[in-house]
Amino acid sequence: MWSDILHSPPAVAAIIAAILALFSGVLGPYVQYRIGRRQAAAAQTAADAAMLAAKNAGAREIATMRLAWMNKLRDTLSEYHSILVSRENVDKQKVAEKLSRLGTQIDLLLNQDNKIQKALWDITDKIYYSQTIDERQGMDKELVKAGRAVLKAEWEKVKAEMRGEQFKTGE
Repeated sequence: MWSDILHSPPAVAAIIAAILALFSGVLGPYVQYRIGRRQAAAAQTAADAAMLAAKNAGAREIATMRLAWMNKLRDTLSEYHSILVSRENVDKQKVAEKLSRLGTQIDLLLNQDNKIQKALWDITDKIYYSQTIDERQGMDKELVKAGRAVLKAEWEKVKAEMRGEQFKTGE
């Protein structure tokens, strides 16, 4: 019986076709599974890279906004400081209006829940309400020191953001 089957070319072809069908039926899905796993891993790597790129772009945008805020604060403090310690305030009304505007800007730029920014706000307020130019000028170093502390803290935040690190707010 087996010899009759093995001597018949159509039967041998059918057996070979059946064996190949068995292999392809078993090996085909296995190969597809392996390829699918590799494709999924490659897709995950691409997704991770895209997320990292988006995160970095966001950090750069936040850093850019923080730097603009720092420049605005620096300019406002400089102008506020120069008016307050100047001995030559010719037009008292204009000076008072400008100081009021600058003081409001400083107040809006600073977060009083942040202890470093609160210290700066306190000294600017103290200088504003001082009675004499000598009192104001006596607090000059304290104002500059507080301003530098705020700018340094913000600069540290910018650097941390650019490195993808976390920083603590309110410090």
